[in-house]
Amino acid sequence: MKAIKISKQHLFVLCLFLLFFPIKTQFYNITFITFDAVLNSGALSDIYTYNYLGWLIGCQEILETQKVLGLQFDFFYSVVSNFFFILSIIASIILYKRIHTKQNFKYMDWILLAVFSFQLFETLERLLDFIAYPEYFLLETLSQWISLLKNFGVLMMAFVLFFKTCNPCMRKQIIMYALPASIASYILWFLILGPMILPIITR
Repeated sequence: MKAIKISKQHLFVLCLFLLFFPIKTQFYNITFITFDAVLNSGALSDIYTYNYLGWLIGCQEILETQKVLGLQFDFFYSVVSNFFFILSIIASIILYKRIHTKQNFKYMDWILLAVFSFQLFETLERLLDFIAYPEYFLLETLSQWISLLKNFGVLMMAFVLFFKTCNPCMRKQIIMYALPASIASYILWFLILGPMILPIITR
């Protein structure tokens, strides 16, 4: 039986994706606070809870945010969500161009894959929610249709990268190292470490 050799790059991938969800959620936290400072002069600073999920949490907090921002509420969240989407798409395009010809992963490629996966995991989460609670997903407004198209675009890009661009060896590395580390990251961060370090505080 052949022994599995783990290179320095594989160790880097394991560490990167073990830290995936802490990095993702705290990047989201920082982005929310930064955009709030730029667009709202920090109006949400007393409302927003810096938490392990990386989102504004709590019914009272959301209602208060709507009250404080008024008509800017939808605009603010649209800007933030589109920033995350555009960042991930740019990362996926750069990744595609880098690996399309050379057909192997470098350190930067794994980082780009992680950045793209920020939006990919959001999309997969919405897909699971849709399967579990289809009655809550209505397509009545333009923004809802745009959100659906964006999610479809992310899934298509993931399909192209994994099945059309990556060779079998590259796909094997993703399955053997990135995927298990991501699952472990999810469990460790959302179920154990996250609630202890950055608990959700609601009113």
